[in-house]
Amino acid sequence: MSARDPGLAFTDGALQFEAWADKLWDPMGRDVAAAAVLAPGEKVLDACCGTGAATLPAALAVGPTGTVDGVDLSTGLLRIAAANLGERGILNTTLTEADVTEWRGHRTFDAVLCSYSMFFFADMEAGVEHLASMLRPGGRIVMSSWIEGALEPFAARILEAAIKERPRLAGVVPLPNQNMARINSVEKFTAWLDQRGFEDVSVSLHPLTLTVDDAMAWNLVMGSGWRTLLPRDPEAIARVRRDFIKSVGPRIEMNSDAMIATASVPRT
Repeated sequence: MSARDPGLAFTDGALQFEAWADKLWDPMGRDVAAAAVLAPGEKVLDACCGTGAATLPAALAVGPTGTVDGVDLSTGLLRIAAANLGERGILNTTLTEADVTEWRGHRTFDAVLCSYSMFFFADMEAGVEHLASMLRPGGRIVMSSWIEGALEPFAARILEAAIKERPRLAGVVPLPNQNMARINSVEKFTAWLDQRGFEDVSVSLHPLTLTVDDAMAWNLVMGSGWRTLLPRDPEAIARVRRDFIKSVGPRIEMNSDAMIATASVPRT
């Protein structure tokens, strides 16, 4: 399977990504920020901040004496995030285009947020450990991920449609899927964080079922990591879209069950 740059994919699909903000990204972003129990004056990193789903509520929670650094690979998503912050007059936030698994800010953070993103890291373990290394002693990290069975039936059906145009995808398990499989239950996620040396680990379920029409279903494909499965030829993409839409029908329920994990680094 040919490599596709996730930063470019999310930039190309930024508008389609944002179309899902109200239904999916923003509610989870608010929940992630709330789970961090942020206080005025705190310093926060929103890793893989996207269009600001967690950045905005975090910025409001820490107030004018606090700061939020939003870091993302995608120019397109950051552009929308900047517009969203500007519309609300939020001035305590800095947005940076970078690979957050290599980026290091000029401050130590009280909290790190990472919503629906850690499984995109080339090395998930090293990536999360890098995020933790930017926390002050006792600082906390809050991450969301999908539970087993989430994103169905879309996940299976877009892969099936893409394989018709890209036969090399058959039998290939994309790296994000491999990563998600290691943490796709409360027990797995908890154990995984324990193994990384985190303390005060807690993982909670966030069940959600969404009813989606065919247009929104395709927006999710074009505005998510699934975009990397698509062929490059426009006519081939049109055929994938036709087969995918035919398989999901005009309206379908999508399992959107997720988890939020909270943990802290040692205090000494």
